[in-house]
Amino acid sequence: MRTLLLLLLLLCLPCAALAEGFSGYAELKGFAYGERFPGEPYGAGWGTLYSKWEQRLAESQFTASLRAEWLTWPQTSPLVFDPADRKLRRPPLSVPELWLRVPLAPSHDLEFGRFQLGWGKTDGYSPADAFLPRDVTDPFADEKLPLWAVRLSGQEENLRYQAVLVPVTTPWRLPPLGTRNAPIASGALPKGTRFQEEDDAPPLPGFAALRLLATHGDWDLGVWARSGVRPAPILEFSLDPALQNGPVPVISVGRRYPREHGVGVEVSRVAGPYVVRGEAAALFSADPELGDALIGTLSVERGFGDGTLLVTLAGNAIDPPVDPTLLFDRGLLPALIVAWNQTEEWGAWKLVWDCGLKRGDGLLKGEVGYNLTDTWKVTVGGDLPYGSERGPLGALHGARRLMAALRRSW
Repeated sequence: MRTLLLLLLLLCLPCAALAEGFSGYAELKGFAYGERFPGEPYGAGWGTLYSKWEQRLAESQFTASLRAEWLTWPQTSPLVFDPADRKLRRPPLSVPELWLRVPLAPSHDLEFGRFQLGWGKTDGYSPADAFLPRDVTDPFADEKLPLWAVRLSGQEENLRYQAVLVPVTTPWRLPPLGTRNAPIASGALPKGTRFQEEDDAPPLPGFAALRLLATHGDWDLGVWARSGVRPAPILEFSLDPALQNGPVPVISVGRRYPREHGVGVEVSRVAGPYVVRGEAAALFSADPELGDALIGTLSVERGFGDGTLLVTLAGNAIDPPVDPTLLFDRGLLPALIVAWNQTEEWGAWKLVWDCGLKRGDGLLKGEVGYNLTDTWKVTVGGDLPYGSERGPLGALHGARRLMAALRRSW
């Protein structure tokens, strides 16, 4: 409740009351669901207070940010120190960014600290970064988690490179199992089954990755490789007799993090108003439940004024040894993803269609943001999962919702 009162106060403060040199926002967001899920309300609230500080230090760049949140459902974890997002639930306080970039030579930089890593196209699918940790507390947000890492990047003529070392594993964060955001298939377990999720400590070592890109005329060519701990867990279900003290079964859920190695190639070309991209990746793991994968993607992007339309087709040539839904980043494959983002004088809008081509499930997503002033913005939208409940998106039919948000930026 104190966090909510603070958010309301900041929404009403004039921008001049905030310190110079800082940026950020305060946002209140509400969700209304189309149906009642057992034990959960029809609506939920989400408040966010985000502040960012950017500072030039001679030739270096320092950036730090702090985020405070208040959720009515699912609730955040107790106030704990979790700087690497390794705990089971979303913390009320987090540090999304804390990094320093130091120039080593002209066109060569060393960056270390906590920052976002992304090698794929937003709203599309790329095997180069689909494995990266995400917080799916909100299953429709596609929120990447930042990493504690060291990154060396640079350019020499037409050749660009990035070398990344992640010494600490930041795992995928999942919603509470058995809720509307992480439902269990109807009939799979007795009604009322409860889950005892173990807060397993992920392995400390992370992964290392290298990416090389070259430009030749209208063509961009690239190769990449990575090796280390896979941030997406393998869930392990067990029935502990010591927990069975009633008519409803209690299932223990543990998490295991196998090692995985991968290599990939990517190519893109500008063809008039279009950008055509293709990727192929081979992923290897000795883990019997994860197995190997051969993932390919093809995408076409076209600009429309201040907007873009991106169409992506992705698939895995190797059938996984378990239900792909349990592998998270490979759960929807093969898939078709269509995303249209447009900026207008009055604001912006977005339409997304995710379609699983194997089970016929998918997601229709739409948002419209209107700029009331330079600092005030209101956003409305909705998420409509549909199709087979055996698919990762169709299973979320109980999470169909409408959303409204009010944001004050500074």
